[in-house]
Amino acid sequence: MTTTTVNETPKKSNLPVWLVVSGLLFLLGVFAWIIQLRQGVGATSLHNLNAWGAYIAGFIFFMGLSAGMLVLGSLPILFNLPRFRPYAKLAAFVALASLVVGGLFILVDLGHPDRLWRLVRFGNLGSPMLWDLLLTVAYLIVATVFLRRLMTVKSDDALKPIALLAFFAGLADGLTAFVFATQVGREFWFSAVQPIAFFVAALASAGALLLLLMVGLKAAGYNVLECCDLAPLAGLTAATVGLGLLLNVSELVTHWFSRSTNALEIVNAMLGSPLFWVEVIAGIAAILLLLLPATRLQSGWMAAGAVLALIYLAAKRLLFVNMGFAVQNINYAGVQIAPVGGYTPGLVELGVILGLIGLFAFLLILGFNNLRLAPTARS
Repeated sequence: MTTTTVNETPKKSNLPVWLVVSGLLFLLGVFAWIIQLRQGVGATSLHNLNAWGAYIAGFIFFMGLSAGMLVLGSLPILFNLPRFRPYAKLAAFVALASLVVGGLFILVDLGHPDRLWRLVRFGNLGSPMLWDLLLTVAYLIVATVFLRRLMTVKSDDALKPIALLAFFAGLADGLTAFVFATQVGREFWFSAVQPIAFFVAALASAGALLLLLMVGLKAAGYNVLECCDLAPLAGLTAATVGLGLLLNVSELVTHWFSRSTNALEIVNAMLGSPLFWVEVIAGIAAILLLLLPATRLQSGWMAAGAVLALIYLAAKRLLFVNMGFAVQNINYAGVQIAPVGGYTPGLVELGVILGLIGLFAFLLILGFNNLRLAPTARS
């Protein structure tokens, strides 16, 4: 049995249009960031009682996305799946782009870029935040080397060492969760389940975005995998979304049965948040579209399921950050540390977020023509 490579040149594509749109979004984000730099963090909706918001939610999402992509990108190499080799290259590239954007979310959250060096100078090896910084640097190195090797090395056997390293780097995403899980003063974050939940969400985000990109690239004329080849990835995405919802139910039931004041406040805050219901409805709808035989093999429905899964994850990340500030475990006499009212991102924050998402799309589109995404067809 021999293998032949199909034509790698895309047909007529509308990707340049999307390149312009994403570039304009990025410019909008730069403009919004300049306003934030000139007026200070006060130009956003962040304050002492809500120190973390949509920027941190974006950082969590893109760090998880990079980790999930490294895991999924390593699987075709580790388990000898040549048909899925293009999917490995795309995953490694998305992991790299995700790290760039995730790092920029931290940069804009700091308020002043010149404060970034303090994370290194005053870093404490006992701090989970330093672990996360080191993990981000490690991700960047591993993703770069992995992508470079995928583009230049033809033998999968030669790729297995770096693929194995990428796999374990992706598994380490749970370290990001410890930044939150060790916050003893925050009822919702202080939970041993957070590292597991983070890794599950990382796989879900990677699976959903890969599905969406594969369907979109196929429609744009690129020779990528067919829907029947994407069915296993759709199943993995649905399974991880379902597991994430199950962990949510477990948290709610556990808190409700404890009957403690703080736990019941968490339950009421979650059930009263629109983000919770967006998460649940979008998650269930995504699972149905990605699993039902009538929809899982149709590109349009598969893309819709992937979009709903990404909406589920975006709501999940925003809710996660919000709930961390909803109920505190530590009270100080005469000091109000609970938030006054809910947190909603302001126009400046929304502008910066749209700009970073635009940059992410811009980087992806620039890379598509250089990834040689044609699968190997058997004859």
